[in-house]
Amino acid sequence: MYRTYFRRLYDVIEEMVGSQGHNIELAAQWVAETITAGGIVHLFGSGHSHMVAEEVFHRAGSLLPLNPMLDQNLTFLGHLNATMLERTSGYGQVVVNSHDIRPGEVVIVISNSGVNPVPIEVAEAAKARGARTISITSVEHYRAAPSRVASGKRLGDVTDLTIDTHVPHGDALIAIPGLETPVGGVSSAVGIAIINAIIVETASLMMKSGVTPPVIPSMNVPGGDERMEALVERYGDRLPLLRHA
Repeated sequence: MYRTYFRRLYDVIEEMVGSQGHNIELAAQWVAETITAGGIVHLFGSGHSHMVAEEVFHRAGSLLPLNPMLDQNLTFLGHLNATMLERTSGYGQVVVNSHDIRPGEVVIVISNSGVNPVPIEVAEAAKARGARTISITSVEHYRAAPSRVASGKRLGDVTDLTIDTHVPHGDALIAIPGLETPVGGVSSAVGIAIINAIIVETASLMMKSGVTPPVIPSMNVPGGDERMEALVERYGDRLPLLRHA
């Protein structure tokens, strides 16, 4: 069955690229504009979606001025019930108030379900600060799930741009005969592919405009440490997680 999983994963990505290519290109344009202007791009995800935000931070082949707005208690590594906390109204504003989000910068919010209060509030609070907001979410999933915010809105309703992952309802790909629940999670794999695609397109756009993108080198190759130090010197004061990197 594992080969079927890979085949279905490929199908989901192919479907997503076919319909969301323009949105990925527009997201990359906004990210390129932000970085070219000296700004920072902020990323937020809770639960398993935090892995998408964390994926592009401080790693070879990514861009340095990316700020994952990670809250340990919104992952499964904290001391609170992450699922219940994501459903707690008001906490999204706390997250945004803990970060230096400036007008014109980009905030990317990742949530497969798109129906819980915290990701929606993060997007709304970021917009209130003058940021451009992008969501990475499954439209098919949240169409079939009721919103948990009083307004009835989903994440894709409140962001300036939505990238639909095409992840199926239930976030699993493979039905095994005799087993009631499908297996094979997919939202993390697709979300990570999308965020890396945005990074690649951003770097390409910046080069075409004559601006060298701040690409993170591998620090395991000669000269890598020195190039990384130069990037940290330039952006470090805006990236709190660099203290632990």
